[in-house]
Amino acid sequence: MLQLILSNVHTVKFALYIMGQGMLGIFIFMMIFYALIIVMGRLFKIEEKK
Repeated sequence: MLQLILSNVHTVKFALYIMGQGMLGIFIFMMIFYALIIVMGRLFKIEEKK
């Protein structure tokens, strides 16, 4: 199994690169989404009923 992985190092590196891009993309998307929630919360404040 180890020989199979070592013989395809380029493929493994490429797979890890694609995985890293996906994780980074999700992180950036969540930052933008969270910032959007904060901005919308400040623009449209809902008054609490007492």
